[in-house]
Amino acid sequence: LGMHSGVGKEYVPYSAPLKLEGKVEVYLQTAVDTMMKTLYEIASKSFKTYASLPRDEWIQQDPAQITILVNMIMWVSTVEQMFLKLQSGNLTAMKEFYKESVEKLTALIKKVQGDLDKSLRQKVMVLITMDTHSRDVVDRLINEDVRKSEEFQWQSQLKFYWDTAKQDAKVAITDAVLWYGYEYLGNGPRLVITPLTDKCYMTLTGALHLNYGGAPAGPAGTGKTETTKDLAKALAVQCIVFNCSDNIDYKTMGRFFSGLSQGGAWACFDEFNRIDIEVLSVIAQQILTIQQAIRRKETEFFFEGRIIPLNPRFGVFITMNPGYAGRTELPDNLKALFRPVAMMIPDYALIAEIILFSEGFGDAQNLARKMVNLYKLSSEQLSKQDHYDFGMRAVKSVLVMAGSLRRSEAGSLSEDIVLIRAMKNSNEPKFLKDDLVLFRKIIEDLFPQKKIPVTDYGRLYEAIINQLELKKYQKPEPFLDKIIQLMETIRVRHGVMLVGVTGTGKTTVCHTLAKAMTQLHKEGSEDYYHKLVNLYTLNPKSISMNE
Repeated sequence: LGMHSGVGKEYVPYSAPLKLEGKVEVYLQTAVDTMMKTLYEIASKSFKTYASLPRDEWIQQDPAQITILVNMIMWVSTVEQMFLKLQSGNLTAMKEFYKESVEKLTALIKKVQGDLDKSLRQKVMVLITMDTHSRDVVDRLINEDVRKSEEFQWQSQLKFYWDTAKQDAKVAITDAVLWYGYEYLGNGPRLVITPLTDKCYMTLTGALHLNYGGAPAGPAGTGKTETTKDLAKALAVQCIVFNCSDNIDYKTMGRFFSGLSQGGAWACFDEFNRIDIEVLSVIAQQILTIQQAIRRKETEFFFEGRIIPLNPRFGVFITMNPGYAGRTELPDNLKALFRPVAMMIPDYALIAEIILFSEGFGDAQNLARKMVNLYKLSSEQLSKQDHYDFGMRAVKSVLVMAGSLRRSEAGSLSEDIVLIRAMKNSNEPKFLKDDLVLFRKIIEDLFPQKKIPVTDYGRLYEAIINQLELKKYQKPEPFLDKIIQLMETIRVRHGVMLVGVTGTGKTTVCHTLAKAMTQLHKEGSEDYYHKLVNLYTLNPKSISMNE
């Protein structure tokens, strides 16, 4: 038996045989214990083999989660060795390490540009994200002339250590020390770490250290939920995100807290201030009961009328959008249980640069700057429409699209042409006619004398024409463009909304594309997106929230 990654592709066999016999609650607990034991053993072994193997070979041998953990432990260890060298008189030690960090990062970027399988590519992309932040931290230490590990600039970083006395991994930041959780979280992406992320990490870990909850607050798209989830990944703890609404009652929340406190998982309640004020007061009492039990270091506690086991790794976080309609002011007894942290608009240019690096772009810094300028100018100069989005989510989807385009074109197009195509494919479908002209002019100003070659959709285009002819429909060019744009959007977005007045062909666009993809699938097309498509019509107003 073993573990398959829930995100990305990866398989980790258990270190010991596991019998799924007897009572379900017993063997499921044994499965969890075996998972943690397996990851601990892999981490111990990986820690010892790091120095003896070439880095390129070492990266490939272990699960992504353990590779990232050991990589961060070794980085922290090396930085602290450099501090000792600085104190003993070697004033160039940190600068030499910075050069070494840049060389390692360049080698990873070259590796991701090659032909890698999906699992290894995801792992290398995460390593690039982590190593870029590590490089920037070392650069900041040099610029601010930090010479001791006790100084705040270093203490405020999320640092990973291998405790030789306990033979275990731990995470330290300022005065908070938390032990690594060994929950298998798979081979998924990680968040780009900015100074804002560091500030949020510091507050949330400080809250956990004192057995409080964390409460990031700020506008939409500032990374409140994602930062909480990423901290959970860093500490190897399961984080369950729950979207709150005014229909939630205290019984639902009680069941939620009961399960999480027994399992030792984190809960992140999105839009927490949507819940009614009467319910919030009861929730405050439920959270206080759990926090007090953890402070008393109890293994069992009385909760909602029964005695249940307690896992001290439990953590609760709430995110809020203050000032929006339909939001409730939190009662004082609830505020006292959480450490607040204000989230501002993140540094788009830095985030875009690091994501482009991880996708294998060499000229990431220049391209990121131009892309952020494009979005800034578009948000200022284009008309204001409800469905226009120039926030972080839109930026991220374009960067992911650019990465997949770069791989599919296999070096036949220059990096700036790939990025222009991704930005056009992602944004043009949603623009009104006048705004489309303006958007293209802005691109021409930012990328002068760059001509984009026309994409050949070949068999897909023929299948679309065929489906329209079967229905005896006309084939105007703008209509065909919309079908192609829908296809491109589906490739990078989980959900797509077709917006327009009655009779503009929204349903026809969707149905035609579905039938064209089904036709290509039946004809034996090997393209990943040419699948058998089933269409279901749902009326969301036909059932209430409770149903």
